[in-house]
Amino acid sequence: MTSTSETRGHLFVLHGLIQNFDYDAVIVPTDHRFDITSSWPESVTGAHDAARPQSWPRPFARSAAGKPVWFISVADEQLLSDEELIRRVAGTLSEIAGAELAKPDGRELTRIAIPVLGIGRGGLGDQRGAILRSLLATLLSFTANNHIDVLLVASNRAVFSAAQHARRELAREGSSVWDLNDDEMGEARRLGGLAADGHLALFLGAGVSIAAGLPTWDGLLEEVGADAGERPADFKELGALDKAEYLAVKMGADELNAKVRAAIGDPAKVAVAHALLAAMNCREAVTTNYDALYERAVEATGRHSPTILPWESVDPKREWLLKLHGDASRPETIVLTRRDFVLFDTKSKPAGSLLQALLLTKHLLIIGASLNDDNVIRLAMEVDEYLVRSGSRTARGTFVDVSGKPARQELWTQQFRWLICDGDSRSARARRMEILLDAVSAFSTADAPWVLDERFDGLLSDQDRAVTKNARALLAATESGSGLIAPLRSALSNLKGVRT
Repeated sequence: MTSTSETRGHLFVLHGLIQNFDYDAVIVPTDHRFDITSSWPESVTGAHDAARPQSWPRPFARSAAGKPVWFISVADEQLLSDEELIRRVAGTLSEIAGAELAKPDGRELTRIAIPVLGIGRGGLGDQRGAILRSLLATLLSFTANNHIDVLLVASNRAVFSAAQHARRELAREGSSVWDLNDDEMGEARRLGGLAADGHLALFLGAGVSIAAGLPTWDGLLEEVGADAGERPADFKELGALDKAEYLAVKMGADELNAKVRAAIGDPAKVAVAHALLAAMNCREAVTTNYDALYERAVEATGRHSPTILPWESVDPKREWLLKLHGDASRPETIVLTRRDFVLFDTKSKPAGSLLQALLLTKHLLIIGASLNDDNVIRLAMEVDEYLVRSGSRTARGTFVDVSGKPARQELWTQQFRWLICDGDSRSARARRMEILLDAVSAFSTADAPWVLDERFDGLLSDQDRAVTKNARALLAATESGSGLIAPLRSALSNLKGVRT
């Protein structure tokens, strides 16, 4: 995947809450009275009294407090038409594009966050299918003509699923939804299909959380070692494990782990990659990260937080997350030093065996990792040797590489499929990874909890509308049926979705 200095914007569709993301400008819906619903925290809008733009009501305007918040009226004294709402969205985006926003730190492009507008108190909820399709077309046109990314955030599962369906249809009709070549789109469809079938598992490395503002491993060691006193002149020449071991000897393992916990903190914002991975709804995931950002991204979709292994019992109704190298909320479990790595198999053999089981039974999508972790390398090599001896050696996962060092691919060609994200900088390569994951997320969203909801009829063909009309009539008829047809009623009800 390639990028250029003239990179066009991209439309990301995310399932979650806007306040959980890092962005440079946000569009907030209100009405002609400037009534902002309680679902919008002041961390996003600012204090409402101070934020109210002068001469309101207006179609849209920037916060009077100077924050990069644009308010858009989705409900005037008279009900807006869908055409007028879309005109206001386009006008708001144009004004934001012309504003002098602070350059994002560590990101390639400015980001605008926007919810799905008009389908709640905007009064156009009965037309949400048509509104959603028009909104997506407007946002795609904007990103195609501006060097700005847009995050369209849906908090409702049915709306998110419908948006993903609409994007797939737009792509099928020839719209440029993802800036990926044919091979890359093939990989996105393949991985999305694996996720939809329940055959995809995740492996998250530090690169995912770096995008959320957390330090690199070297940066973490530098931060926690700042109070360790004078260090040898050749300290920087040590490898990361030996640096950590030196700090543990110098200040004590407990104090080192406590400082790691403090350095990780409790970050408020998840990375876009966290949300895209969480939306794939994978039942199993493994991470070498200490933070709780993936769990937060899963919770924001409305699902239960994953069971955290090995400290919690697996719940059949919840997905699980194995924290291979410990959890910042449990500092004593952190694996960081040379001693921790050498003794890993002695202390945590079942955890390693679980990762190996995933390599044998699932397809593992590896994101944000560098494959220079001695423990992970050993575990993967043991699986590979086992498969060589059994005569069934095949690629057991897909590695998405943002390292900028394609030679690493040659070391693992027979163990993993390899996708290289090109770019002139790490931030450019990370953004290309996010675009790939956005496509995977779209093709993994196979459920359709909206298809029998008449408010989404605008996304259906005439033939499909006729079919869903009959299906809704059948659902109504099941209400008088016996328990024998309860499974049919349940299946149809799941396609009705949740009204919001």
